Amino acid sequence: MASAWLPAAALCLFSLAPAVVLGAQPRSPDRAAAFFPPWWSAARSLDAADRAGDVAGVGTLPSIVIAAAPPGAEPGLARALRANGAWLVIDPGFAGPCEPPPSAS
Repeated sequence: MASAWLPAAALCLFSLAPAVVLGAQPRSPDRAAAFFPPWWSAARSLDAADRAGDVAGVGTLPSIVIAAAPPGAEPGLARALRANGAWLVIDPGFAGPCEPPPSAS
């Protein structure tokens, strides 16, 4: 019986995913949450985000970094994050609980 509705359920989930991703786009061009490859170290994810903008926070996973555009920067933070390896760039409000980046000391 489950095999009858399983293809329909899978199709529903796969068609819903793009809508969720599009709805989660950054609301502000100056702040975004970037999801980097999960096998990257925290240092590599932080470095990649830092090359795109200022690191404003980190997620519960080391591959999630919140970035902010530096004052006076050209628009394009999301594009810069993707160019530095981010798989997905969304509004920080959808990234879950975040904390300040680790200090350099």
